[in-house]
Amino acid sequence: MGAMTRLTEPLLAGLALTLLAFGVISDRALAERARRERDTAQAAAVESARLTALSVRAALAQVEQAVTVERPPVGVAVDRLAGMPPLAAQATTVPYSRRSRPELARLLSSTRATPNGLPEAVVARIALGDSPVSLGSEAPPDVGERLLSGRLPVRPNDLPYLAAQLGLGADPRVASLLERLRRAPAGGLPSLPAFRRTRTAQDRVEGWSQAADDRLFYSIPVATLVARAGVAQRLLAPGAAVGLAAEVPDVAGLTLRVAADAHAGTGGERLRLALWVAVVAGALGLVAVRRALVREAKATAREKAFLAGVTHELRTPLSAIRLFGETLAGGRGDPREYGALVARESERLESLVERVLAVTRVDEAPTFAPVTPTALVASAVALIRPRAERREVTLETRLGPGLPQAQWDEEAVRRALLSLLDNAVTHGRERGHVTVVAVEDSGVVKVSVSDDGPGIARRDRGRVFGRFVRGANSASGTGLGLHLAEQVARAHGGRIDLATEAGRGTTFTLVLPLVPAAARAGQPGASS
Repeated sequence: MGAMTRLTEPLLAGLALTLLAFGVISDRALAERARRERDTAQAAAVESARLTALSVRAALAQVEQAVTVERPPVGVAVDRLAGMPPLAAQATTVPYSRRSRPELARLLSSTRATPNGLPEAVVARIALGDSPVSLGSEAPPDVGERLLSGRLPVRPNDLPYLAAQLGLGADPRVASLLERLRRAPAGGLPSLPAFRRTRTAQDRVEGWSQAADDRLFYSIPVATLVARAGVAQRLLAPGAAVGLAAEVPDVAGLTLRVAADAHAGTGGERLRLALWVAVVAGALGLVAVRRALVREAKATAREKAFLAGVTHELRTPLSAIRLFGETLAGGRGDPREYGALVARESERLESLVERVLAVTRVDEAPTFAPVTPTALVASAVALIRPRAERREVTLETRLGPGLPQAQWDEEAVRRALLSLLDNAVTHGRERGHVTVVAVEDSGVVKVSVSDDGPGIARRDRGRVFGRFVRGANSASGTGLGLHLAEQVARAHGGRIDLATEAGRGTTFTLVLPLVPAAARAGQPGASS
């Protein structure tokens, strides 16, 4: 034990320190790698978000190109309105009411505004009144239709009055055109092919542009635009707190929330976790190795103690037998007295050899066969009786009526009972009393061996069944009896209970099922 500690403790400590140093150095390298991976992943995510926004902008450019050539895609609303009439100072012109009818008839096709900002065609139509108009072979244009279609320049505030003057005040198109005029910008629009683009509260993108004297308008849902760009799978729901924000160029208010790869840049962190798991596992392995070495050292120490004890126990009866034999061979001493001494020492030697042999058989599988518990207990008591008589110990046996037949390994159970009986006779009070009680209870047999000795000290109760363990108040012995008895009980699916009190004796109870589970399963070696 001491040599193991001197040699292995520094070695294990050195290995632990080396493992820790390796973990710290490797962790620093992996931490730097993880940082670079995070930076790279962040840059890649930002670039992906930028490209996503550019893809949406490119899709919007395609939509605007189609709107410009008057072939809008499905799902895109388009409108065209005449430009807003300018506010100009009153010019000195001939009033329209004083102009000739042919001139007024020609003005019905005008798309200009009067100096007062009214559509010239509408003013000419009002000046002509209800009288018929002739333009030769051509039919006069329908000024009311042109007005309500939005092709004439008119201000929102003037529209209801002009429509009423044309007899169209109740036409539902008046309200629709009024809404379109109020929504349209008054001026400052870029010329085609450029558009002024805005995201609305209705989650649509609206674009306005100046096309000659007209104002061109389109509207497309953001979802439709994103689908046309082919990036819908990259986007998160509007208002999501996660992801990267990417503003679409040249579209006021249109910000996309682009999903980022949650696992990107985490390879280094996973490696760090794996590293420390390995380091902790290695440390636990070293602890397990140390415990195993300590257990092995303790087992070796117990083996040495056992060998030393066996050697001493063997030497004592052998020396006595040789001494008595030499005395008798020299013609000295009483042959009967010395013969009895030789027989006693031979019995002691035989018991010791039987205990040693039992150690080699304790791991063997039991051989189950029908056993009569009453006869088995009686035979064990009969075998221990001579030893009890030498210590003047009284043996009392109380067997329950009609103990049923059991399936046990008879020799193994007998050895266990002999160990309990020998323990009671040897460590009980000289000229004392040992009681053996056997009863059957709910399918198990309980064999109790009680003595009236000093009992077992509290510090020894937890280890009395250990191998080569002897209590502080034990007489000479190998420390194997109770260990072997417990092993036999476990092999039969049973146990040994201990009840003791200082100064009031000890009771060991061997509890065995009538038919152990191993016997029911028909393990090799079981017989009927």
